[in-house]
Amino acid sequence: MSAANIRHMGKVAQLPCACCGATGVHVHHIRDGQGMAQRASDFLTIPLCPDCHVGPLGVHGDKTMMRIHKLSELDMLADTIRKLTGE
Repeated sequence: MSAANIRHMGKVAQLPCACCGATGVHVHHIRDGQGMAQRASDFLTIPLCPDCHVGPLGVHGDKTMMRIHKLSELDMLADTIRKLTGE
């Protein structure tokens, strides 16, 4: 992993959850357009709290939290980019 990748993921880890706004996040590699065994680039990452990430209702669960907030992984990636660029 390059220094640029590490810096970027560190910045993502400082943001609140892209789904519910909670703090204390994991950095999630989005799955949109990826096969089951593939991992997206470190620059295609979003901050997700443990519940929204690996909880039963989270991204790696049944995705209920995404449906409740009417968000896709691409929506959350766009919001993450906006926050990182100060837009």
